[in-house]
Amino acid sequence: MSIPKLAAAALLGLCLSACAATRPDAPPALSGDWRIEDLDGRGVPDRVPFTVAFADGRVSASAGCNRLVGAFEQTGDRLRIGPLASTRMACPPALEEQERRLAASLGAVTAVARAGEGAVILSGPGGASLTLRPADAGEAAPGDLALRCGEEDFQVRFSAAEARVLLTDGSAEVLPRLNAQGADPEAPRVFTNGRMTFTQEIEGGRAITFARGRMAPLTCAPR
Repeated sequence: MSIPKLAAAALLGLCLSACAATRPDAPPALSGDWRIEDLDGRGVPDRVPFTVAFADGRVSASAGCNRLVGAFEQTGDRLRIGPLASTRMACPPALEEQERRLAASLGAVTAVARAGEGAVILSGPGGASLTLRPADAGEAAPGDLALRCGEEDFQVRFSAAEARVLLTDGSAEVLPRLNAQGADPEAPRVFTNGRMTFTQEIEGGRAITFARGRMAPLTCAPR
């Protein structure tokens, strides 16, 4: 073969390799943190954080109360998740039903594909599907509340067991809920880590106060 033909063949090979490496339809790698935007084509509740994370062969997911954990294996566009175990906190019946649906769908999915704009879709037989989008620490996810409390701004995600607080410097705080198990749903919900405290007037209530340490509570307003 002549030198020009050899050069052309080499260039073609490089092009084919590069194209294969950057194919837009290449299966996405699931490693990382994701928020769940849709479950089985039925959406997810606006005020409940649906999340899933994949790392080192392990998966962790939540629908706002307990945490589902287990193993996962991805080979190209094929996916296997489970078996899944769950923590055992008492949750409102509506959240328990959401967790049951999430566990069933995660255990049933067998494939992963791109869905555009950074999203991916996990799918399986019987209509199981989850639409995922990468979690962004600097952007409010579904279920987050943008609050202004006194002179401070926060993004807060309340669940039955904890409040996750995103600060303006990009750091985050986790505030466990006091007396989460067996709590009266009409009683105030108090979330604190000793350094900061958020209180909701009633279960899922809109009246929210904030305090640092022993300071007097400040009323929070939506931003």
